[in-house]
Amino acid sequence: MTAVRAGAAALFALIAGAWALPARADVDEALADLKAGRYLEAAAEIQAVVDRSPGYAYGHFLLGHCMLKKRNVGEAQREFQHALSLDPTRAEYYLGFGLALNASGNWPATVHVASDGLVRTTDPRTRSALLSLRAYAWGALRRWGDAINDLEAVQAIRSEPWVLAFLGKARFAKGDFEGAIPPLRQTLLSAPDEPDVLRILAECFLRLAADETDPIRKRFYYTQSLSYAQHVVSVAPGDLGAVQLVGRAALGAGNLAQAENVFRTVLFNDPRQCYAMADLGRTYVAARRWAEAETYLRKATACAPRLATVYESLGQVYLKLGRTEDAVAAFRRADEINPQRAATELPDTVPVFAPR
Repeated sequence: MTAVRAGAAALFALIAGAWALPARADVDEALADLKAGRYLEAAAEIQAVVDRSPGYAYGHFLLGHCMLKKRNVGEAQREFQHALSLDPTRAEYYLGFGLALNASGNWPATVHVASDGLVRTTDPRTRSALLSLRAYAWGALRRWGDAINDLEAVQAIRSEPWVLAFLGKARFAKGDFEGAIPPLRQTLLSAPDEPDVLRILAECFLRLAADETDPIRKRFYYTQSLSYAQHVVSVAPGDLGAVQLVGRAALGAGNLAQAENVFRTVLFNDPRQCYAMADLGRTYVAARRWAEAETYLRKATACAPRLATVYESLGQVYLKLGRTEDAVAAFRRADEINPQRAATELPDTVPVFAPR
């Protein structure tokens, strides 16, 4: 089971614990069906109960979970809201309502409802579930600092692989590449072949290497990145993005022949891989193969005309070839696209680790 799937199962277990409230005898069978995954049967049984007792808050709470499992998100929200209107003191009801809001993609409301639930409980299991739910909503809103705070609180209650993986991803997304590494490495202790964790670790070391000025540490970071990238390919051999990650790490580590072979392989399988064109051009720059560098960098400008680093590399090539006017034009274009000249420009392909 992957860290992501394990996370979903873990959160479900936390939420299922909320059903362990005192129940009336007439819902015992429905509760057993719900826990066994017989949602249609459970819904029918619980509906009969709430029809007889409309003021039974726990019945509406259970019916909300049935509707949620049947993917009737709107009905689930109405049942959870009804339960809350009857008894606004139960944190478990806020958790159910938050899950329904999460299923509809209403992240601000999910944060609000989860926060309301948190002030109404000290139970570690319920707090962990509410914090996990709110962290996922913060992540969806790209409020990574808030997500990190909630995930660290979850980890203090119960540390699990999916929590560590999500925490590492959140720190990476916030730009804390060094801080992302420890929880991601801990995740690998229980899920050593998790491709998404391996991929983010490789990216972390790539980003650290790009900012490192000490040549020994820079090479170390690139070597670490290459090791994780190669592991990704070993467990996901058909993933061209993972293959290209190997090439990027190899280029940084100075393994130019390996980098060239990797980028050519990517382009052979998908000739429209703009980043592979750019990286192959940079590989030829590093190898001082100026004509080939120009060819692929020019292809990259046609394929991805908004990549400033491609024009910057092309400017360097033109300087080496003595074409000063072309170099000035290329550098000017890089400045127009990105005045800060970002060290790297990568597509946002990092997966969100979160229980669903």
